[in-house]
Amino acid sequence: MEKPERNHRGSMQERRFLLPISLLALVMATVALINASEAEEPSPAHKITDGRPWKMTTDDGRVGTLVLFQNGTGKMTGGLMDLSPNWRPIPDGLCLKPGALLPERCVKLVRSGNGYVGLKGGRQAFKLER
Repeated sequence: MEKPERNHRGSMQERRFLLPISLLALVMATVALINASEAEEPSPAHKITDGRPWKMTTDDGRVGTLVLFQNGTGKMTGGLMDLSPNWRPIPDGLCLKPGALLPERCVKLVRSGNGYVGLKGGRQAFKLER
């Protein structure tokens, strides 16, 4: 059985049709990869939860030490008493619950010269420095 001959014009039409579809598929795949990499990017909280002490200056000027561990716990010194806070990451920062009777505070973490600034409602809540 003989193969039907394709005319030159038909293959050009196919190419014109396939090129935009191929480009669209490439763009969609690129967007999907970018979205996936953004979704997988860890919270900035993971950059400060290395188990090493940070000098913490609160919004009212008190200075203490904050140590956060990867398992969601930590140590806080410098206040009226030492605290054992719990923390959890959020997309742009972290939520910190200093103690059982103290409320959780969520802040956006912004990189500063030698540490991070915790912003709550656009205002500085604390500064972490090393």
